[in-house]
Amino acid sequence: MNVIILFFCSTLLWANLPTKHEQFQRSLDIVIENSTRPDVMKGMVVASPSKISPNYYYDWVRDTALTMRSLIDYFEKTKDSKIREMIFNWVQAEIYRQNIPTLTGLGEPKFNVDGSGFSGPWGRPQNDGPALRALSLIKFARILLKEGDQDYVLQFLYHGVLPADSVIKKDLEYVAHHWNEQSFDLWEEEKGLHFYTLMAQHVALQEGALLAKELGDLGAARFYDQESRLIGHFVKSNFNDSIIGLKVSIHRSAVLGYKNSLIDIAPLLALLHTSPYQKLYHLDDEFILKYLDTLKREFSSIYPINKTKSVRGLGLGRYPEDRYDGYETSGEGNPWFLSTIALAEYYCLMVDETKNKRSYALKKLHEDIEAQFERVIYHSDKQGHLSEQFNKTNGFMQGALNLTWSHNSFMTAYMRCGFLN
Repeated sequence: MNVIILFFCSTLLWANLPTKHEQFQRSLDIVIENSTRPDVMKGMVVASPSKISPNYYYDWVRDTALTMRSLIDYFEKTKDSKIREMIFNWVQAEIYRQNIPTLTGLGEPKFNVDGSGFSGPWGRPQNDGPALRALSLIKFARILLKEGDQDYVLQFLYHGVLPADSVIKKDLEYVAHHWNEQSFDLWEEEKGLHFYTLMAQHVALQEGALLAKELGDLGAARFYDQESRLIGHFVKSNFNDSIIGLKVSIHRSAVLGYKNSLIDIAPLLALLHTSPYQKLYHLDDEFILKYLDTLKREFSSIYPINKTKSVRGLGLGRYPEDRYDGYETSGEGNPWFLSTIALAEYYCLMVDETKNKRSYALKKLHEDIEAQFERVIYHSDKQGHLSEQFNKTNGFMQGALNLTWSHNSFMTAYMRCGFLN
């Protein structure tokens, strides 16, 4: 009798959860809501509506660049006029904050919602932000050039003069001159040289060189290309690992006393956030495959929910030693929505590389894609809200409510899987 009741309740739960198509629309709505709040400077995006336990009511350069990249991808497919206006507002907001005094200049990681720089203690600089912002804006610049709006691109996005007075050019100059300096990682916890940051910088300069060449800034194009190649060589020489596949960081100075495995979801995110432009690694590179095996093995073993058979898919967190539970750093780490859906996105990108291979491999990829979407939606709620994390034991959401990064990660994975018609 108990088994029948459990099955019945489980069936009802699944019946009331959104489909991945409904979840995409809900995630889009929440991203728009977090990007257009009336008490926030126009063009800025709050990381979460949460103001206490934890307080994420700030705009992080990295999070916003990734959010706007998902909206730019959506705009490219739909030509939605509301999204277009939001992107233009974001450009103007970035121009404004590139030009106000902050503690670390373009390496400043987050801003108050009125547009002023955050001056409290924090892990700074964070040098992935300018690279990610440049990549998103380069994508938008290409859309505008295709539409014939070169005047706007030259006035606001890329103007080939020094000192730089346009938003992409400023970011590229910063990246080109600071890539070999230590900065804090995307989790804002350790200072060093990081696979994620270097990959973002490598690809931003690679694509920046192509844009500079197209717009006639030939000296800059050569310089950006040269620095991009240097970063690429540095990454391949220092981060490939015969045991775990890819190391997350090297040359660490400010470190957590308990993070010793060098296993982290960040390298996977780096590959996704620089797609489709990065050419350093094929997705089935031996080091990538070894790294993914390491990730799946580690997270399978430490999260009890991954041992249950009631839902397919694997919950992934940030790194095995994580102690941040969404509220404090003395707890126990959990799976994150953005990490879990990242595996689905990777599988979707792998589909293209598998089309001409054995059919069973392609079938398995499609099954794995659906399983990861299933895992994410299962731990949301019936209204499509996605927090930062879901508890590793009971599966309930915790941490920042409606984390913008969770929702834009779902959107990006959904679009790259070809589900948006």
